[in-house]
Amino acid sequence: MKKDDHVLLTPTGNKVHLHARDDIRSVRVDRLVSENELTFAHYPALSLFIADEADLVLWSEEMYAYSLPEKPDEARIGRTFAVWESLTIGIETHGESFDFSIRVYYTLNPD
Repeated sequence: MKKDDHVLLTPTGNKVHLHARDDIRSVRVDRLVSENELTFAHYPALSLFIADEADLVLWSEEMYAYSLPEKPDEARIGRTFAVWESLTIGIETHGESFDFSIRVYYTLNPD
């Protein structure tokens, strides 16, 4: 069953785990929205990462590259990932300290 959902990621809660046991077969990461005043240009070291159950990083990209000039506080991703056992969606700061508040919008079982 297709379901749109979202989660707020912060420095103290920077990832969400999704599990196949919950009938999740795939996840499409649709977009990210910064919920504080800073745009993704202010966060050049922040990356969105997707990892599998073995913590193997399936995809990782800096978010500023996905933001649009007319909406610098939003990054459009549009990537779909299969869920075998579990999948982690998270924010990586690469050792930098940021006070971020980013809402991740995703779709469960988009296909």
